[in-house]
Amino acid sequence: MRNPRAPLVLLLSGLAVASCRTKPVVNPKLEEQTISALERGWNDLLRTRNDSGIAELYAEDAVVLPPNMPRVVGRENIRKFWAGLWPLNASLTLALTSVTVAQSGDLAVDEGNWVFELPTPQGAQRDNGKYVVVWTKVGGKWKVQRDIYNSDNPPPAPPPAKPR
Repeated sequence: MRNPRAPLVLLLSGLAVASCRTKPVVNPKLEEQTISALERGWNDLLRTRNDSGIAELYAEDAVVLPPNMPRVVGRENIRKFWAGLWPLNASLTLALTSVTVAQSGDLAVDEGNWVFELPTPQGAQRDNGKYVVVWTKVGGKWKVQRDIYNSDNPPPAPPPAKPR
């Protein structure tokens, strides 16, 4: 004989399983504020020449895509990449312009501008440009997954050809 409560039990079981699969509530503004704070902290790390602190902003398998250079893969290589700035006595400042957080709450993209100054005997050389950083949540914390930037200025002119 068929149990008359079987459809009700199945319905309640289905609802219980479905409720376990609901997406977490994401507060995009809060996530944007968190990433903005990380960007401000990045400037502090640049000022204090803390390449280890900068590297910790990146996921273990992150990639930096610098212009005119091969990609830099992995946190330790990224740390070395940033450490390469310090002997130049250069300064780099980041200025965040926007943050977009995915509805899933585990992916975000930020855009901004940067200014780079390099002291030389002829005076400071200055470059400026824009960047895009892709963030992912790793263990509940935002980490940089991809980092790409380029200059707003044209490349330097080639030296004049030598007469033959």
